This record gives sequence, C-alpha cells and structure tokens, in this order.
Amino acid sequence: RSMVGGDVEQQYLTTADVARELGVGPATVSQWRSLSKAGRRYAARPFPVPDQMIGHMPVWAATRLSEILEWAAGRPGRGVGGGRPRKPESLDVEA
Repeated sequence: RSMVGGDVEQQYLTTADVARELGVGPATVSQWRSLSKAGRRYAARPFPVPDQMIGHMPVWAATRLSEILEWAAGRPGRGVGGGRPRKPESLDVEA
C-alpha cells in the first residue's frame, strides 16, 4: 500500500501484507506482536515494531521487509522446547 505524507509517497505493509510475505495468517502476525511484549515468549527478540498506527492498524515501511523476514527466519522451529516428556521404556506394559 502507498500513502502520501507531505511530498513523499511512502510504501507501507499492513499486517495482511506481512502475513502473506511470511506464508502465515494475519492472526499469526498479531500473535507474534503480542508475544513480543515484556515478559512474554519473544520479549528477548521482539517482532519488529510498526512504523505507524493508522487508526488501529499497524503498518511497517516496505523498506523494512528484510528485517521482518530475518526475524521470522530466526524463530525456533517446531518442536523446540522439548514438549511433554516421554515415559521411560521400562514402564511400558506388554499385553
């Protein structure tokens, strides 16, 4: 999307644009932003802060797309964190 501010036209990305670039839904991008607040999962390496809020809609300068893609590439993959511990094999019961 492009928006005019003064004499300069600036290209912005909406949450939907960012989601499309990352191959996820807009709700996922919103969740990542929420989890980036202090004390939450991504607080140590937060999702890039929007450049502006237009009404209630966050937007990022299109020139920051590489920063957003880099953030997403650095996220831990599926299964990181261990999950539920497996029960020891010695407790398995044969029937």
